[in-house]
Amino acid sequence: MNVHTIPDLNAQYVPAAIYLDDADSVEYVRRDVACVYRRVDGFLTLVLDLETRKLNGFRLKGFKNFFLKHLQPKHKLLDDDFMPIVSVIEEAVKLMGDELVSHPERKAAYREVKRMAHDERVSIEPIAA
Repeated sequence: MNVHTIPDLNAQYVPAAIYLDDADSVEYVRRDVACVYRRVDGFLTLVLDLETRKLNGFRLKGFKNFFLKHLQPKHKLLDDDFMPIVSVIEEAVKLMGDELVSHPERKAAYREVKRMAHDERVSIEPIAA
């Protein structure tokens, strides 16, 4: 006899980015609609609503490497620690510094993604080491 767990439809929605191990990336998509992906740089890709071209999410590529190299030692995190995505974006912006200032479109993209992550309180699911 199979026992199925019925999801709690009254549970509060918690926005969470998902770590995709095969792609070594973290992805957050706000709504399940047709999207187009626009690469900003080697780290950030915007997920835009196909019809409106408004920001619907983002992808951070090379995340595990970034997490292990820059975030884990600085914040003394464990492999399975949850963390707000805003912290990741802030750290990436700090590391890029002057490079972002010289590319206003990239800077605006990071600012827009940071605002979305902050406003929606997006966290990252734990990463398996």
